[in-house]
Amino acid sequence: MKILITTEQYYPMLSGVSSVVTAIAEELAHLGHDVSVATGDLQRESSIHNGVKIFEFKVQGGFGNYYQGEIQKYRDFILEQNYDVLINECVQTWSTDLILPYLAQIKAKKILHSHGFSLLSYKTKNPWAYVKAKYYYSVLPKYLKEYDHLFFLHDQTIETAYCKKHKLNRFSYLPNGVDESFIANKKIHQKDELYILNISNYFPMKNQEFLLEAYYKASTKVKLILIGTAVLHNYLEYLKKQKEKFDYIYGYKEVIFLSGLSRAETLTYLENATIFLHSSKLEVFPMVILEAMAKEIPFISTDVGNVKELQGGVVVQTQEAMAKQIDHLLKDVSLYEKFTQEGVGMIRSSYNWQMIVQRLLNVLEASHG
Repeated sequence: MKILITTEQYYPMLSGVSSVVTAIAEELAHLGHDVSVATGDLQRESSIHNGVKIFEFKVQGGFGNYYQGEIQKYRDFILEQNYDVLINECVQTWSTDLILPYLAQIKAKKILHSHGFSLLSYKTKNPWAYVKAKYYYSVLPKYLKEYDHLFFLHDQTIETAYCKKHKLNRFSYLPNGVDESFIANKKIHQKDELYILNISNYFPMKNQEFLLEAYYKASTKVKLILIGTAVLHNYLEYLKKQKEKFDYIYGYKEVIFLSGLSRAETLTYLENATIFLHSSKLEVFPMVILEAMAKEIPFISTDVGNVKELQGGVVVQTQEAMAKQIDHLLKDVSLYEKFTQEGVGMIRSSYNWQMIVQRLLNVLEASHG
């Protein structure tokens, strides 16, 4: 099949959405399909990566702001292409929003792969974004009816109730995953240097201040490393000031803040971590926890998205509970090994891209046929 995927985020951008869409596109190409991606302009060195053709468009703006740039060029590209299947990744992004009014003109089979209706479930403090979100989700159903199929990440997302409310029945679930080659092989957990790890962009929504204080409340002296690829609202500087405050309140601990690392460098830190901490306020299906599971790193996470459905770690509600679990996991070898095996076992059985893309193909081929 000739498949066109539209996405705001794509390789080499470092984000959960980018890694998901890149994995899906490249697996489809590996299976012999003709795959193209229309995405943002990052001045990539090559227009082809791992068999996927990449078309860049200079469009700026985010949800709550005005889109600007090569808007008409992008729309013309989508409407003039001759392809069998169109896959739109995410809503509330220019790559989908700019073509919603034109879906009826597209003859290809149309698929929406949603990564979460975030402003339907999270009430933003930005008044303009709040008003826009209310209107957006009031008119979205008429566009969703134009799609041949809708994919959501899991059955606990807000999209399920939303679709049932608006009598939209052509949907199913396509989870996130990792490549089989990513899965650890007999990881040795007793390393000379132990450290606790968090990987999240330095955004207030990622809430690293929660895990930072939880770490200080734990009795362990094992160091904490935080890695982020982007910073919003000077949040990294805020976290560094919080560290100074916690040093004064709880006593000094070694905390390292890293940013701007490559994907390869970040994965090296992940592979050698002892425990993975996650404290986001809003997620649907956090990729980074799946990656920790695949690398046999037990996780401790806030109750966000579908994390409580995952094996290989524990979900907590409070900083005190996270602190207690950090100390517990570092001391209880049998529990630690139980989590490592449960996590990687779940990846092998349910959350690898080869199985997930086949599920996608089953729907595409049924629609195409």
